[in-house]
Amino acid sequence: MEKIKLKISKREEKTPNQLRREGLIPATLYGANVASESVQLCAKDFSRLPAGVTSHMLELDYEGKATNAIIRKVQRKSTKDFVYNIEFYKVDMQRKVSMSVPLRFGGISAAVQAGGKLEENYQNIQIEVLPDAIPDAVEVDLGMLDGNKTSIHFADLKLADGIKCLNPLDEIVIKVKAAKAVKETPGK
Repeated sequence: MEKIKLKISKREEKTPNQLRREGLIPATLYGANVASESVQLCAKDFSRLPAGVTSHMLELDYEGKATNAIIRKVQRKSTKDFVYNIEFYKVDMQRKVSMSVPLRFGGISAAVQAGGKLEENYQNIQIEVLPDAIPDAVEVDLGMLDGNKTSIHFADLKLADGIKCLNPLDEIVIKVKAAKAVKETPGK
């Protein structure tokens, strides 16, 4: 997976609201065995990042020094797409991290073709993985849903070597519900 690059700098001696009015987002950079630092970044640069950026590795340009990080939290205003604050987690490339990545559903289900309806229970999976092996998504093969098997559990997912699922393995990711029979009224 390609790293996304983003430029950050040490936070100026201004209030967070002053920074936001100037088009900057206040943020925090922290990590294991690392002191927490207050930083800032350009709101316009952050808005140009892809939608699924929270499940990607970032290469932060922190005052000329490359720093590997992931986004742990983005605080937004609920009614707008306005970002109040971001938490960056500085990663050690030799230690596993836990994070959420999207599930990508693909394939054709014989049970759905026979009239069943798909019911998604999860859209993301929690995994533990080395930072340089974070997948863009985890594939879910709907072809496993046939007449005999009507649900896919986390235990059924095929994960690459080195990736561990942190969700309960007996939880259902997606299932097929039988189509409801239409009751016909005689004489009409």
